[in-house]
Amino acid sequence: NLPSMVSSVPSLTTKKSIDLFEKFGVFTKTELESRSEIMYETYAKTTSIEARTMAHMAAKHYTPAIVRYMARLGDSICKVRNACPQASTRVQEKLLSKTGRLLTQADEALEHLRQCIDQSTRLECVRDVANYCHDSLVPVMQALRTPIDELELIVDKDLWPVPTYGDLMFEV
Repeated sequence: NLPSMVSSVPSLTTKKSIDLFEKFGVFTKTELESRSEIMYETYAKTTSIEARTMAHMAAKHYTPAIVRYMARLGDSICKVRNACPQASTRVQEKLLSKTGRLLTQADEALEHLRQCIDQSTRLECVRDVANYCHDSLVPVMQALRTPIDELELIVDKDLWPVPTYGDLMFEV
């Protein structure tokens, strides 16, 4: 059982596969090799586009929205303390702290994603690029997605720059 598309592509060009396809006149060895190359290239390009889009959205949309939310929380804490010094701001402080921690995680993951995107452009063999995308780029994308998904549940809906999962599921 092959765990991913990238790890399954080499099975197209095994001797057994080539013999089978050629025996029944379906594909030649050259055609199978071409198909493999196209599959690697399609995967690498698609993953690269997704990674670049993710980096752009995190930097230009999510991070500014999260920062605005944190400023709103900070203002709330200051206003409550000024209006009534004995009133508790514990909830706002916990939210601000959690949001800050998640934003830091997202920022670190974004920086790592940018480095991986840059590294992927240095590879020349399309098979190497596809394997790099699968083995390195996709896990880093998941590392960025995790804190952003959690922040989506925390940040006020009016500040969140894109429709939430709830919006897509129940309001479309």
